[in-house]
Amino acid sequence: MTSYILDTETTGLNEPHMTEAAYSIVDINNEGKVVVLQQPRSKRFNPLKPISLGAMATSHICDEDVAHEPPHTDFRLPSKVEYLIGHNIDYDMQVLKNAGVTHTPKLICTKAMSNYLLPTLDSHTLVALLYYFHPQVAREQAKEAHAAIYDIYFTQLVLDSLIQLAINQGHQITDIASLYQFSEVARIPTHFSFGKHKGEAIAEVAASADGAGYLKWLINQENIDPYLARACQQALDANGE
Repeated sequence: MTSYILDTETTGLNEPHMTEAAYSIVDINNEGKVVVLQQPRSKRFNPLKPISLGAMATSHICDEDVAHEPPHTDFRLPSKVEYLIGHNIDYDMQVLKNAGVTHTPKLICTKAMSNYLLPTLDSHTLVALLYYFHPQVAREQAKEAHAAIYDIYFTQLVLDSLIQLAINQGHQITDIASLYQFSEVARIPTHFSFGKHKGEAIAEVAASADGAGYLKWLINQENIDPYLARACQQALDANGE
């Protein structure tokens, strides 16, 4: 069993192709601490499509930087990888699928964990969490954010802090399997992170005069996140809707 912390840089949000991938191999010990088994490695790829200006502004990787790199379809994810950990890891998994990866590990999302554990924080980006948990590191190194190999390091630090926060709140995390189970619980949001109810508890919105109607409307939206839909339905059920 192998667990990767993974991060990708891409061509942009529209059908993203990989321009860079980085990973480290980690485990979780019985105290809930992140153990790094292999330090981060990174590799650039030719995405075989133009890089958007927004992506260039984020990653500072331009078309000419990757023109002579191997095609992104050369990326391989070993079948022994059982868990992938990352900040908004679903996006990275889609990038891998766009490169032709068919192996689908179990996904552990640090963004979901941060939303669950720190619902009223004004930002849940990776760098915002780095400033929250490790301000000195953030001040010294956050300017390197969106270089994939640095984002792996930042994710390691944030993951370790989130696990300790979860343990302090009574959750049992003693290995990678229990971390995955907690991540799945955390994916069912308790608060809205967007829109007119941002920062409000879903249960409280469901109980308000017009909130039930909003939740019913939201559930019927075509692209709603399935975990958000589950949270909304649970809140409606609890109120007899």
